[in-house]
Amino acid sequence: MSSDTTPRRDFLAQLAAAGLVSAGLSTVGCAASTAGAQGPAAGAAPAGGATGGAPAFDDAWSARVRAAKHRAVFDSPEVSDGLALWQAWLFRRGYRDALGPAEAQAAVPVVVIRHAATVLAVDDALWAKYKLGESRKINDPVSKKPAERNPYARPLPDAPKPEGNFAVMLEGQPEPNLEGIVRDGGVVLACNVALENLIGGIARRTTQTPEAVRAEVRAHLVPGVVLQPSGVYAVLRAQEVGAVYMRSTPSA
Repeated sequence: MSSDTTPRRDFLAQLAAAGLVSAGLSTVGCAASTAGAQGPAAGAAPAGGATGGAPAFDDAWSARVRAAKHRAVFDSPEVSDGLALWQAWLFRRGYRDALGPAEAQAAVPVVVIRHAATVLAVDDALWAKYKLGESRKINDPVSKKPAERNPYARPLPDAPKPEGNFAVMLEGQPEPNLEGIVRDGGVVLACNVALENLIGGIARRTTQTPEAVRAEVRAHLVPGVVLQPSGVYAVLRAQEVGAVYMRSTPSA
């Protein structure tokens, strides 16, 4: 038996428990084909994808990316200290510095948070309630202890001010964060498959039903984050509408 067999079996079991698999991976593929219009709430989507009729996932973002003069997608399967957010910020900053403010305004970065990074899609309340920093081994940049807030959702009011060249580069602004990326016209997409994995883990750990946890998690998405059928779909859809690809890992 290969070393990949058990993790793959566990992953498929988690998908099945979330209602995303009925035969092999057929419904995962089906879910990916249903992205198109906004679901029941901004950024939200049914657990198992559409059952016919209106698509289940919001695709409005793709038109904005397609219309942009400059567009890039930053693929973030790991948290990596918020590297994808820095890359998205540097993308627009580069156009400003090289070609001027107008070109920066014409640049639309797309950040896809998937796999282990999907935990960034939920807000401080869930990080505190379910000790997500501890379970995901993510420390708060200020306390250096397991994070009880999402360190990348918005500026941290108690974060030390950047110093030296770092401060010069940021020009007095906070470090890149999800709120800032969205506010400045970027797009942040989150993987629904990985979110269901997170939901299933919380449900098992707290002896709640997946349905109850799903409703709570969906109500606590970071504002502006848009759920997509899967991270794979989100990355490929962004490229399909013209975004150039960059892998957001430390080795990129």
